[in-house]
Amino acid sequence: MPLYWLWLVSGAIAVAWVVWLIQRALYLALDRHRTLYTSEAEHRLRDLFLFVDLKLLWPAAFITGTLVCVIAVVTGLGIIAGLIAMLICWCLPNLGIGWARRQRIKAFEQQLPEALMSLAGSMRAGSSFSAALQGLVMHALPPLSQEMSVVNRQIRLGASAPDAFQQLAVRLAADSLDLLAITVRVAVQTGGPLAAMLEQTGHTMQANQQIKARLSALTAQGWLQAWVMGAMPLALMAALGAMDPSFAQALLHTTEGHIVLLVIGFFEVLGIWWLRRTVALSV
Repeated sequence: MPLYWLWLVSGAIAVAWVVWLIQRALYLALDRHRTLYTSEAEHRLRDLFLFVDLKLLWPAAFITGTLVCVIAVVTGLGIIAGLIAMLICWCLPNLGIGWARRQRIKAFEQQLPEALMSLAGSMRAGSSFSAALQGLVMHALPPLSQEMSVVNRQIRLGASAPDAFQQLAVRLAADSLDLLAITVRVAVQTGGPLAAMLEQTGHTMQANQQIKARLSALTAQGWLQAWVMGAMPLALMAALGAMDPSFAQALLHTTEGHIVLLVIGFFEVLGIWWLRRTVALSV
């Protein structure tokens, strides 16, 4: 009997130790994910010139995703639908911030050609590059004024103009800024007429924007057809589910139906990604 109790206590201690190790590993993994999730969101918001405390972002996304998953399971939608909804809730904040950042870069690129021409006009009127840049910061609208204020501050702190514009190009990851950084560097290194080169760069950017706008108009019909074709499987499933409830039951409450939904979702996402990549390469 004492030997039996010894084995029982040893087994309980071993199980408790393994459980403690598992929960410790889960805690460290969740803490690491929370840190990365929050720091990435804060970094993206700083790029948008929004300085807010995001300590509650990860708990809010985690709790919301868990509640949505539980609701989906309780209402009978299935564990797979609940997990998909939970992942969407977790990824939604960063996806929204990423979309806002892309819109900001797009607005900046729209403002840049006229800003370069204004900068060139100020320099031809007798202003130095630093004074012309300061005037541009004061009179331009966001987001261009905010980004150019960073460039102007870096130049005032001792950085060269080519390096400041190169850092701007790296931060925003825009092709037009790469062209601007190269133009400024060539003008500084060769002693060329910076005002004329900036004006020519502005005209080049305007021509590129016109070409992109024309290409977007030409591909709009293709995009519409792609969205219609992509929506057809979902519409067909909804129509069949309305006409035959057993069809919806088979899709939502069987393993085979869950596999079919996953395959459909995978090919839908793959098609959208392929279209976006094709359009981006054509531009």
